[in-house]
Amino acid sequence: MESIFARLQTMLAEAWSQTLEKTLEIFPEAVLAVVIIGIGLLISVGVYFLAVRLMEFFAIDKLAGKTPLQQFLHNVGIHRSVSQIVALLLFWLGVLITLIFAADTLNLEQVSSALAVVTRFIPQVIAALLMIVFGMLLARFLQVFVEQTLLKVQERLAVIAGRVVYIVVLLFVLQLVVEHLGINLSFLTTNVMIAISAVIIVFAVSVVIAARPILENAIAVYQLRQELHSGQYVHIADISGTVQRFTVTSVVLRSGEETIVLPARRFFTDTYSLSTTHERGE
Repeated sequence: MESIFARLQTMLAEAWSQTLEKTLEIFPEAVLAVVIIGIGLLISVGVYFLAVRLMEFFAIDKLAGKTPLQQFLHNVGIHRSVSQIVALLLFWLGVLITLIFAADTLNLEQVSSALAVVTRFIPQVIAALLMIVFGMLLARFLQVFVEQTLLKVQERLAVIAGRVVYIVVLLFVLQLVVEHLGINLSFLTTNVMIAISAVIIVFAVSVVIAARPILENAIAVYQLRQELHSGQYVHIADISGTVQRFTVTSVVLRSGEETIVLPARRFFTDTYSLSTTHERGE
């Protein structure tokens, strides 16, 4: 019985001795790891506030507010601004890098490798988020540009064309973001591009058909500019007036206090007469 207690005592003493030896062996590395973590956390906090200030300086939140992204984030329950999200990602990037250094100090290679995988993904997420913001801004700019360009021709056509341009540019940006994140969606991307191409073709044909009267009037205006001049008196069908100016698709006449806008193609379907002066007695 005494021998059993003696063996147990010896085993406990050896275990304690080995534990103490291992503790003393890794104690300097553990202290260094704690110091690294402390310094890394301080640096990460500093990076967070610096990132927020920089993005306030470049007005990233104001730019994001001009896109649907901010509203989308609120709808999914994220109530932070884009600059705060980017700053938080940079903060956690700093924390993960700090933990990688600490794990390397303690020779925890598996932990270090796992953290490195996550760390490499965060910069891609930040870049993807900024790509979405600036891509939406580009899409919005092109939408407004197309709408303002076509607004002089036809308001409804301008709105539809602007939305189509916005959607196409946004889909292209999202495809770039997906490729940047390394997600393989080649099959889905191919089908989406085929669908987009089909929509664009149908839209183009519809625009051509819908714009036929507009094109006819525009061509008619171009030809009428060589025959009609401002100040000439025109009598066409039951309408009379002095030529004031030309628009893209029409001729503007002045009859007394009344302004008359005639589609230009009427001058090619109805008989009209011209005179350089308004003869009231006739």
